[in-house]
Amino acid sequence: MLGGLRAATCVAALAWMSATGLAQGQQERAVRVRVAPVVEESIEQKRQVTGDVRAIGRSQLAAQEPGLVIEVLVDEGARVKQGDVVARLDPEGLELDLVEAKASVLAAEAKVAEEEALSAQAARDRDRIREMLALESGSKPELDRAESQAAAEAARLEQARAQLAIEQARQRLIEKRLGDLEIRAPFSGRVTEKFTEVGQWVQAGSPVVEVVSLDPVEIRVDVPERFVSRVIQAETVSVMLPGVGQEVSARVIAVIPRGDMRSRLFPLRLLADNPEELIKPGMSAIGLVPTSERAMTLLVPKDAVLQGETGSYVYFEGGGRAAIAPVERLFAIGDRVAVRSATLRAGMSVVVEGNERMRPGSLLEVIEDPAPSAEPGA
Repeated sequence: MLGGLRAATCVAALAWMSATGLAQGQQERAVRVRVAPVVEESIEQKRQVTGDVRAIGRSQLAAQEPGLVIEVLVDEGARVKQGDVVARLDPEGLELDLVEAKASVLAAEAKVAEEEALSAQAARDRDRIREMLALESGSKPELDRAESQAAAEAARLEQARAQLAIEQARQRLIEKRLGDLEIRAPFSGRVTEKFTEVGQWVQAGSPVVEVVSLDPVEIRVDVPERFVSRVIQAETVSVMLPGVGQEVSARVIAVIPRGDMRSRLFPLRLLADNPEELIKPGMSAIGLVPTSERAMTLLVPKDAVLQGETGSYVYFEGGGRAAIAPVERLFAIGDRVAVRSATLRAGMSVVVEGNERMRPGSLLEVIEDPAPSAEPGA
């Protein structure tokens, strides 16, 4: 019994010694980071105003000719470029009309050639009789008849040319109508709705598909009347888009001079580039409009602010280890962000590089930026 107890004690001791040695051999690795100071400055405050995203271009593409739909080349959600064909109607009837029109043009051209020849002959006969009359070998009645004949042939030539112009115009009209059987996108965008399918008969003016443009997009927010004059002076306004989780800079287009009589809010039109088409019409938008009011505000670099499931936060240097501080993003100022935080204070250091690979309590190795070299001769 005593021997077994001693053996168990020895095994436990060896296990403890092994675990201790392993822990001593595995030193904690520090995370290499760069930090920047939290500053507090007096800056112009921005007011949050709500609104939504709208498409600048929205069009229901309609058939200009009645006909049978033989092809629909797009589906809802498809991207189209300006000039792309989205649907085609049966061209057979108009193609037959075009054959007839071309034949009529050829006949009219032949008639013009014939009348040109007759008119030229009549003009030569008239000129010859004039010469004969000048030599006193012709008669005045004969010249009158020749002049009348020349005038009549010239009139018939003009009539033939007019008929040729009519036939050519009819041919061009049929060619245009044939072109209209291909329904094309008037601008680049996305198809949002289809109204017809292959095999349907559509009337002139019947919608075929709806297309909306997505780059750029219009953002419209409602601004309180006391901030309208300041907003008009601004070139751009920062806009938060909860649907895509990002902030964009939108150009100020105009303040619509139509305020709400109860709320005293005025619609502000903004224009935002959307090359990746992440912003969709109908999304909510939060504009950050300038107010002309100044207040002391905490500022941190944009790279310091991270986004989690519960909101925004930053890592700060807390005695050589990473500590986390929840923050409320207020608005951006260049490469910095105005924040509100119960933890941060001016002078504290927040992590701006390396914060994506750390956890609260991580050991930090702060990388110091090299000092600027002295100029020669200094």
